[in-house]
Amino acid sequence: MMNSYEPLYLQLADLLRERIVNGVYPVGSPLPSEQALCNEHQQSRMTVRRALAVLRDEGLITKRRGAPSTIRPRAARKVLSLHGDQRLISRMPSRQERVLLSIDPGVPVLEVREIDGTKKLFAADEVEVVTTAQTR
Repeated sequence: MMNSYEPLYLQLADLLRERIVNGVYPVGSPLPSEQALCNEHQQSRMTVRRALAVLRDEGLITKRRGAPSTIRPRAARKVLSLHGDQRLISRMPSRQERVLLSIDPGVPVLEVREIDGTKKLFAADEVEVVTTAQTR
């Protein structure tokens, strides 16, 4: 790893992210174990865990208890058209919303609020937001 003022876990996260983006670790494949990453990069388990947490929070990997971290597939995106009277809010979901929408940790929700106060929730990694011009 580089000699930098940036914390080691962020340097490791950058390196692993680059490998994911470049296909060294393909979608659906497991990452090397924490111990293997410790040995390869000569880092502590805490540094490796923090780096993996960054990647999980970015939505690049999925971590399940007792299973290796795996590379998340990119979700197919649906178009979400917003009209002039709708409002869009991006936020992290509650635990209940995460379960309801089957959202992985680190993925925000988009909340669309209608003028009448109703709202709809979408997993942010599953939609592409477009606006439509108001017609008069």
